[in-house]
Amino acid sequence: MVFNAIVAGLLKFGLVGLFVSSFASSLFFFPAYASFLIPIYLKIGFNPWHILIIITAGSVIGEIANYYLGFIGSKYIYRKEMKKVEKWLYKWGGMSVFIVNLIPMFPADIIDALVGFLRMDFKMFFIGMTAAKILQYALLIFGTEIFFRFVSFV
Repeated sequence: MVFNAIVAGLLKFGLVGLFVSSFASSLFFFPAYASFLIPIYLKIGFNPWHILIIITAGSVIGEIANYYLGFIGSKYIYRKEMKKVEKWLYKWGGMSVFIVNLIPMFPADIIDALVGFLRMDFKMFFIGMTAAKILQYALLIFGTEIFFRFVSFV
């Protein structure tokens, strides 16, 4: 019942609701998954390309906020405890950010905050994270679109 009210409220605001949901669900302290709204928005008839652009933009901005929260937090936390994670990050670099952001429902938000904490180069972080988000959401959106066409055809 609460879920239906939330979805109804988000749909009332259309793509703005999707953007807000995507942004909020990307913040590491607000566990949610905006990708669950993709089939609803597609079924209602929103353009898949518009959904891709809006959900990606909200998610990318939320992950940038996570990065900077970690970056700011690094001034207040003892870094010696993070050596293993730091070693792994520098070994895999931007590819590690790409991989964790590509996997749906993986807690990439925490990893992105950690990447900011370890002060990874922002450009490397941004490129890897954005490419993964675009690919992840494109696969989800257009895969769902194909599924809906197949199901309605059968």
